[in-house]
Amino acid sequence: MYSITEMAAPISSAIPSSVALLHSNLKKPRFFASLFLPIPTPRPIICRGSESPTVPPKKRSSNNSKKKNNNQSNAIAADSKTVSVPPPLPSLPTSLPKPPAGFVVDERGEVLSASRDRLATLVDPANNLPLECVVRREFTSSQGDDCMLLCPVDMPIQILKSTSDGWSDVSDEELESILPAAAYALAKMRLYLVHSGYCYTARGGFCYSEEDIFDFHTDDNGDSLPTEGVEIAHFSLERAHYIIYTPSDPLLFVAVKDQNGMLQIADDEQLEDPAITSAIDEETEFNALVEEEAALLDALLEKR
Repeated sequence: MYSITEMAAPISSAIPSSVALLHSNLKKPRFFASLFLPIPTPRPIICRGSESPTVPPKKRSSNNSKKKNNNQSNAIAADSKTVSVPPPLPSLPTSLPKPPAGFVVDERGEVLSASRDRLATLVDPANNLPLECVVRREFTSSQGDDCMLLCPVDMPIQILKSTSDGWSDVSDEELESILPAAAYALAKMRLYLVHSGYCYTARGGFCYSEEDIFDFHTDDNGDSLPTEGVEIAHFSLERAHYIIYTPSDPLLFVAVKDQNGMLQIADDEQLEDPAITSAIDEETEFNALVEEEAALLDALLEKR
């Protein structure tokens, strides 16, 4: 089982260290879909407003979330006895990636200091609603602008509706009418629906298993790479069935301070800035380290 408490999104995916980015040109600011940014793999994902995903989600198999030990270890003959040699444990990189903004660590990864001021607020110009975010990276663009890489404090969520063609986005008009039912479905999971800027979010914590992760495509033909999501809740209303999910990849925003010191979402041209690419790479490398540490800990626990 996995546990999520007041996080933007679970970091569990087929491409473990990938991240999702949201930028300013959103056709549907309440929803997000994926599009790849041309930088070295593993590549972050830029989120844009898109057409409804009509390819039905594909649930994962019911295999255990942790791989079982196949007990296939090497054997060494010594003094007529067989000595079992366990497989080598995964090793951590020799040089540690840069930590998130507000943290100072030494060469061993020990925390030397942590800032208490690591939050920032984005305001959606479409509705004036705020989105509280954690500051992941702070950097200066090639043009000298102060920039941040932000991650929502609460979980971004999306609602999909079951149709004859599969699952699809809900129209803005229908969305307003089903929000009370969606809020109630989240309340059953001890979650609170937040009317945030740029996307709806859910506040609270919940546990999920590997079976709750599903894949779907963001185009009508199913030709795009699958997007992973975690099903949070489902509900029915007037003979229609809906699911509420959060993307598996962490959702990130690239924000630039304007002349008034207000944070604005970076546009397409700004996203091509090498300074932004470097910040995204730093975040990707750090996420990869986190997963390597988790794999090492699992291996040590299994050895015991």
